[in-house]
Amino acid sequence: MQRLDKTFFGLVLASLLTMAAVLLSPARDMEHGIGLELLYALRGTRQPPQEVVIITLDSRSARALGQSERPERWPRHLHARLVNGLTDRGARVIGFDVLFERAREPDGDQALAAALHRAGNVVLMEGLSREAVTHPDGEIIAHVDHLTRPLPLLQDAAWASGPFIMPKTPEGVFEFWGFIPSIGDHPSLPMLMAQLMTAGTPAAISPSPDIRLHALNLYGPLGSIRTLSYVEALDRVADPVSGDAAFRGKAVLIGFSEFNQSRQGDIFRTPYSTPDGLDISGVELCATALSNLLDGSALLRPQGAPLLAALLAWSALLGGLWRFAGTSRALALSAGLSLAWIGLAGWSFAWQQVWLPVILPGLIAPVVATAFGLLSHGRAARQRQRDLEKALELGLSRKGSEKLAALLRGHEGGRSVHGVCLCSDIEAYTSLSETLSPAATTEALNRYFARFLPVIEAHGGHVMDIVGDSAMCLWLADDTADNSAADACHQACAAALALHHLMNEAPAGDPTALPTRFGLHYGPVFLGEVGADARRELRIVGDIVNTSSRIQGANKALGTRILASDAVLAQQPAAPAHARHLGRFVLAGKRSPIDLHDLTPAPLPADARQAFDTARQAYAEDALDLARLHLRIALAASPGDGPARFYVERCETRLAGEPLPDADGCVVLTHK
Repeated sequence: MQRLDKTFFGLVLASLLTMAAVLLSPARDMEHGIGLELLYALRGTRQPPQEVVIITLDSRSARALGQSERPERWPRHLHARLVNGLTDRGARVIGFDVLFERAREPDGDQALAAALHRAGNVVLMEGLSREAVTHPDGEIIAHVDHLTRPLPLLQDAAWASGPFIMPKTPEGVFEFWGFIPSIGDHPSLPMLMAQLMTAGTPAAISPSPDIRLHALNLYGPLGSIRTLSYVEALDRVADPVSGDAAFRGKAVLIGFSEFNQSRQGDIFRTPYSTPDGLDISGVELCATALSNLLDGSALLRPQGAPLLAALLAWSALLGGLWRFAGTSRALALSAGLSLAWIGLAGWSFAWQQVWLPVILPGLIAPVVATAFGLLSHGRAARQRQRDLEKALELGLSRKGSEKLAALLRGHEGGRSVHGVCLCSDIEAYTSLSETLSPAATTEALNRYFARFLPVIEAHGGHVMDIVGDSAMCLWLADDTADNSAADACHQACAAALALHHLMNEAPAGDPTALPTRFGLHYGPVFLGEVGADARRELRIVGDIVNTSSRIQGANKALGTRILASDAVLAQQPAAPAHARHLGRFVLAGKRSPIDLHDLTPAPLPADARQAFDTARQAYAEDALDLARLHLRIALAASPGDGPARFYVERCETRLAGEPLPDADGCVVLTHK
């Protein structure tokens, strides 16, 4: 667990620190550039509201009307004519993205003022200029914004006037001010038009300077919002049928716009700017801002601490998964999570009008986490290779050595661990070897262990030693091995039962199945190198190893195949199926008694089990006649029960007056 935590927290910390550094660097501005372009590319164009119309002062109209190609020089009586026509055709609100700051022809100014007054729904443009305040030494210490208002004659006649300000960045424009804080939260042109457009309706937009800066939600490239040329608009307002269809109930915005890049007067880079330099015009961006306010689609941008926490948590997730997944799987998961975030960001942008960052969490964070993850996996692979080489030097098999050798990392002399030892022994091996040549005996053992060893490894065990026909196996129960004591004991018992089925219940004549007995015991062992000089092997040492061998040997006397100590069963929340307590025994060569349990794949008949339990208790209390009676009942129900026959023989021997060392409720075994 300690090693897991170090690796996990190392990956997470590296990802977090890198992401924090990126967030504090200019790289975060990529969200305003390629990030926003990606989101618009995923979403595509969308339908703008039909109640917004743009009338452009363009070069085509200038030629048709015989006017200068500089629209600011057009006579104002033309604008008066257009405003009167729009008023007659029922336009709900009219906005001019044109600054009328100076007086022109008196008749034209008067005509426009009269038209504005008659309409009562016209919003004029205001200009905003910024002046630097400098220290005597020339250092700029502040900026002051100055508002340029329309000609008083026209301003007094209009319903209102306001500026349209979009903060410019190196990546272009993507926001507009609804209320400008530098001039006292003065409402902007699109905000004023939206308020007048919705006045008296359930969707009325109330002045609320709490939200000052809005993120533009573009509808598409230049011309996405319905656009009419100036000359076409004059023709429409002259025709009641087509004019009413075009303008009645609409918000009409009048300003400069060209579809020819060489004639564009303003430059506003957006995700829809074309490679040849054609940008969305200022008047269409103003119409976009107005449309966003009318349909409530201005983009929402999560910011501040919640966004920072989400990005850091995402980075931690991407880094942490490399601790729990292999390289190929971690790469696939990282790619999948990256695509999932990009998909989520695209869906939120298109359907929820939420602008989530996409480059940092969708591309940079996965790449950073992958880089650190690959470094970590490479380092772990090199360490495993060193462990494997060390383990092979110590005599372990390649397949089962890595975890054991890893346990010894940093413990040159070895270390104490807890585990389950399983000792196995082939029945009648001596007789078998006497009937076969050494070569044939070796071949038989090789076939036997070819089936035996995979079962141990499949159940999480390690074959620590093979001597002749006997194998000593180990299941580790150690936090650093990610295996609890209960898991280790359960897996060892399951392996013993699986081997019992394979070796002791195989069809007759199977040359790979040799009847085998098993003994299991749990406790502390020492795992380390044993030997001298160049001849050193990795072995387990301790009383548990010896005791498991003595438990295995007790199978012969008791007529059983699998015996497990009470320590093995005590570690498991539920005892293995069909485990039977056989009593307390002092094993051959041992001094301390130990409780043994018989593990079988099938249960005894209920009456045999009950009779045996009663007999075992009676024997422990030296009630030998009662014990013998119940043992005979058990044998009648289960004639082949080895432990019942064992106890019957002990009872009859003692009743016949022959001495046995059994005492204090313990059975003393004297033969290994």
